[in-house]
Amino acid sequence: MSFLDINSSKKKYLFIISFLLGTSFSLSFEPFSIPFSALVIIGIFFSLNDYVFKNFASAGSTFFVNGILFGFGFFISSMYWVSNSILEFDDNLLYLIPIPLIILPIFLSLFIGLMQIINFYLWSRSNSRLFFFTSTWIIFELLRSNLFTGLPWNLIGYSWSWSLNYSQAVSIFGVYGLGLITVFCAGSIFLFFNNKREKKYIIIPALILIVMNISGYNRVNNYEEVYLDQTIRIIHTHYDQDKKWLKESIKKTADMGSPDLVSIFPESSLGINPDTPNNWISGFIRKNENKFFNSLKYDGYIYDKKILVPFGEYLPLSNILVKYFPNKSFTQSFLSKGKNEQEFPSNITPLICYEVIFPSFVRSGVSKETDLLVNISNDAWFGKFSGPKQHFVQAWFRSVELGIPMARSSNRGYSGLINPIGKIVYETSSDKNIYIDVEIPQKLESTFYRKYGDSFAYFLIVLFFIIGYATRESKEG
Repeated sequence: MSFLDINSSKKKYLFIISFLLGTSFSLSFEPFSIPFSALVIIGIFFSLNDYVFKNFASAGSTFFVNGILFGFGFFISSMYWVSNSILEFDDNLLYLIPIPLIILPIFLSLFIGLMQIINFYLWSRSNSRLFFFTSTWIIFELLRSNLFTGLPWNLIGYSWSWSLNYSQAVSIFGVYGLGLITVFCAGSIFLFFNNKREKKYIIIPALILIVMNISGYNRVNNYEEVYLDQTIRIIHTHYDQDKKWLKESIKKTADMGSPDLVSIFPESSLGINPDTPNNWISGFIRKNENKFFNSLKYDGYIYDKKILVPFGEYLPLSNILVKYFPNKSFTQSFLSKGKNEQEFPSNITPLICYEVIFPSFVRSGVSKETDLLVNISNDAWFGKFSGPKQHFVQAWFRSVELGIPMARSSNRGYSGLINPIGKIVYETSSDKNIYIDVEIPQKLESTFYRKYGDSFAYFLIVLFFIIGYATRESKEG
């Protein structure tokens, strides 16, 4: 008897379980990061699909609603902090809170709901359902990461942030590939629980997890930290959003810069079009005629942010809202997107705030000469709890993927230096304005992910579909 059999067969109980599973899934991510919890929750969700398929006549609609409720529970509990950006922008806009707090999670949950529709059509009593379930989950993570500007926040691969050893896998598979492996292992384990004769489905994930841990352990322990003959200054500030652009605040921030060392300042911390030394990596707002850009400049070059934050830097559907609220500041006070092609010194890859969470985007900005990833951020938008920590952790995954160190300068978030295997050399979330002078670790010669990107993840998706169809055909035959 399945553990689900103790519940009422009424759909409302299944829907409650789906919502609670989704809410619990947020515990797999920062700031909780409960070890292996993602394996358990995804495995239970896989078993829930099994139960619905076997016991409900209208299984398709139940699959879909379960997906919507799982997604809504997950996104509202793990990304509630996005709503804080509305109040930081203007506390008179309280009536807009439901957009990021409720409507955004509903929209994101549609990806899981649609995934579930595909799952329903591919589901069967054969073990092919494991391979289809794994592939479709990662396909819809990829879609969520790219459609409508994309929001690759809290991808399943980040649920391993509690373990530096396991996280090393992204240097080969990338975060999507690590997510695929996670879903496969979770589904395999629960497939075995439902049919203990299928011993291979407990042996295979156990071997995968053991090999990942051992290889990650070896990679971490065999890494020899070598430093470049260069010291940089990372500046950390702690200003509320409504105080960081006061003249006094900008002056205090600028006073922490060095006349000699490359000094990295938080996002937009130096105001509008400041005159700064060439050795400063300055975060500022660039005004060009009637447009404003979130920018960074260094050594005479300027980089304009290419991927803007929804609700913080641009308002989704603002072209529609402006028709109904033509005189409201929130429809007119957002930023413009930078051009795709921009010149910048090749030894540094600049990443402003949110851009760092896009794996392919970061990889595309890296050249053979890149020695340092620089991420500047203003996390005052997102409160004090989950958001800033999640942002910092997802940033250091880029260093592991690419084998390149990262310097991160933040206002009211987490600042620090990350080495090429993701070890945090220095970290602060201090409530004071401080700076540190640190040497830059030498990057790794290369990583598989730096060379080939998400190709291995795509290969596994296709391979799993092939195995799924082969398994299904052989079972039906």
